[in-house]
Amino acid sequence: MKNILFLLLLSFSVFAQTADSYHVKAKAHFEKGQYKEAIAALTLAIKLNPKDVKAWRNRAVCYEKTEKFDLAVKDYLEVLKYDPLSGVNSAETLGAIGFDYLVLEKYEEARKYLQQAITLLPTNINFRYNLALSHQYEQNYALAIEAYDEALKVDPYHTTSLISKIRCLLRLKQFDKASVLVDSFFLKKNFDVEMLLFRGDIKLHNGAVEAALNDYNRAIAINPEYIILLIRAADCLAELSQFDEEAAVRKRIVTVMEKQGETKEYRSINYGLLGFALYNAFLWEEALENLSKSIALEPSATFYFYRTAAKAKLKDNVGACEDLKKAQELNPEEAENYEGYFADTAEFEEFYESCMGGV
Repeated sequence: MKNILFLLLLSFSVFAQTADSYHVKAKAHFEKGQYKEAIAALTLAIKLNPKDVKAWRNRAVCYEKTEKFDLAVKDYLEVLKYDPLSGVNSAETLGAIGFDYLVLEKYEEARKYLQQAITLLPTNINFRYNLALSHQYEQNYALAIEAYDEALKVDPYHTTSLISKIRCLLRLKQFDKASVLVDSFFLKKNFDVEMLLFRGDIKLHNGAVEAALNDYNRAIAINPEYIILLIRAADCLAELSQFDEEAAVRKRIVTVMEKQGETKEYRSINYGLLGFALYNAFLWEEALENLSKSIALEPSATFYFYRTAAKAKLKDNVGACEDLKKAQELNPEEAENYEGYFADTAEFEEFYESCMGGV
């Protein structure tokens, strides 16, 4: 009997030691950023003890690090099985599930868990912010604003909630309310790139293009690779007919865009806009080059039309005629307008006669 008892105790000792060793290995891997290896170690710990709450929770974090949010949710749900729904730990678990569902674009599920987390821990600003985001992502801006207001009651200085609230107000075209919040932010001698962007947008809405451009440029000086700011500045320069400056900014846009790996469609649009800016700056060869890049990425009637003009300026009447016909094929509703532009513009008389056979 004593031998049997001794063996049982020895077996339990080995079991505990082995489970702990997997936790130690997982921690070492995690600290080195080796998340897959950490997951493997924690999986072995869970096999030894399926009720190991720490292993489930830590593996969920590793899944989040590897952007496997669906698997993270499953692990957090296992944590809830063995961890009573009370206290800070449970609130954090519920909040994490809510966040993961938010990333997975499952907004109703996100709200379900975030609201439970808020009930347990009402002072946690992140839970309230993520709840507001779930409404914003569904474009329910009014509900999002209400949720951001609740978050700001908890922490009036939570800049991220304030910025997101202003973004929602701008989406609803409530420019006066947005302006009051933006101005109050700067009156407190705070400073933020997003706030400069918003102030520029409000000025642009009110027709103050140069003032808006000034805010955009100030923000760009802080964050020179913020594409939205660069695009806003380029659009202002186009409206002010400062085409050389616009082209320079659009060149920066395509450089940043390529660096950040934007989508083919987005790259096509911005190469096309650069081409058009260069055309307006009388840099027709460069315009042709960039319009061709745009069309190669994503054929577009608009940029075929612009390339028609660039080729006509460069006396490539045959190529221009081909592009005009391609633009008309891609957008037959505008076919007459495309042709009419060249028919009615004196500087394209030679091209039009060559393309249309003297019509």
